[in-house]
Amino acid sequence: MMSRTDQGLQPAWLLHRRPFRNTSLIVELFVPQLGRVGAVVRGGRKDPCLSPFRPLLVELKASGEMYSLRGCEPRAPAMSLQGKALYCGFYVNELLTRLLHRDDPHPDLWPLYEHTLEALQHGEILDVVLRQFETGLLEELGYGIDLGHDIQGEPVRPDCYYQLDPEQGLLAASQGYPGSDLLAMLNGDWQPDTRRTARQLCRALLAPHLGDKPLKSRELFREK
Repeated sequence: MMSRTDQGLQPAWLLHRRPFRNTSLIVELFVPQLGRVGAVVRGGRKDPCLSPFRPLLVELKASGEMYSLRGCEPRAPAMSLQGKALYCGFYVNELLTRLLHRDDPHPDLWPLYEHTLEALQHGEILDVVLRQFETGLLEELGYGIDLGHDIQGEPVRPDCYYQLDPEQGLLAASQGYPGSDLLAMLNGDWQPDTRRTARQLCRALLAPHLGDKPLKSRELFREK
């Protein structure tokens, strides 16, 4: 595992940026071996490299609680995300910014994130791409649930309904999420009913970890 004092160019994605002082930035980066890191970029506001969805190579130097970004260059052309696909990309970035603790490595999230951006760029069904990312992210962070079994260890039945306990899993019930949709999610069979159930379920799973602060990226869809 790379330490906070290591230097040298390493791959990264920019998740978020905000102004700092007169000409500088504070950026949130996603780095394979470091996880989410915060970095100060002196005089970085006009750097065209520092934009979302552009594959980067960055040089970081430990500087107190955050890093100092000492160098930055593109490692590939920027992703071409437009319209709702762009909003979905902002949503994915916001989830990582909100749910990942700084300096907590999650190398298995790196391929999931890159695959998600590629799927958005290539025009795959947007809500399906997001549900696959959400469930993968929750699983990696230890918040996932078993879609094939209830909390008693009984197999989910297609003719039954289930309620959700976000901390434990699925509970058999007289109404709630149809077992047929839960099994379809598990098997990647994304029919319209399954997609509606998946959206509701993922929102319920994410809610305890996101808290009361609304996601800004969701507002983009409402405005659209």
